[in-house]
Amino acid sequence: MLDYQKTVLSQYANSQRIGTILEGWDQAFDPENLIDIWYKKVWNLETAQGYGLDVWGRIVGVDRVLKVSSSKYFGFSEANDLTEEGFNSAPFYSGSSVTSNYRLSDDGFRQLIYAKALANITDGSVLSLNAILMTLFGSQGNAYVNDNADMTMTYVFDFIPTDVQVSIIQNSGVLPRPSGVGVIYSIKSSS
Repeated sequence: MLDYQKTVLSQYANSQRIGTILEGWDQAFDPENLIDIWYKKVWNLETAQGYGLDVWGRIVGVDRVLKVSSSKYFGFSEANDLTEEGFNSAPFYSGSSVTSNYRLSDDGFRQLIYAKALANITDGSVLSLNAILMTLFGSQGNAYVNDNADMTMTYVFDFIPTDVQVSIIQNSGVLPRPSGVGVIYSIKSSS
């Protein structure tokens, strides 16, 4: 503690026993290291881990556990989502979907928290939506928004998203949709 002697009442300031007890407490309970650890693991989003990220997730409104749809079904590009496949590559939808829960790693959850924080303060412009996409997927490839000029927009991905990324895109609610605007998803991958 810093200058704990200033907190002792003047009538006890010369007491040798109280001074010894306070000196022992000062050595045993110095909060400076604990405050530094708390700042690093909870308060600073760039270095937060585990519980600290869970707190940040509650603050911005996202959960670490995502429901991941692990099955793809036969569909057409008009379905406007990322789970459809063409002929001879996926079965017909049978009415029940296989889902599983997936817990995001600290790095993945940190990206989701940043994206949700940006979505919470976005103005809905193409520029700000592109910033959110690059925060989430910038390391995997290009991701951007197209304004279709007919009250729809298309989220375009120049890479093939994983099942977890598809769940982040479609199920997490992180990617905003401006009021009255329809959303389409498109993958334009070279592979």
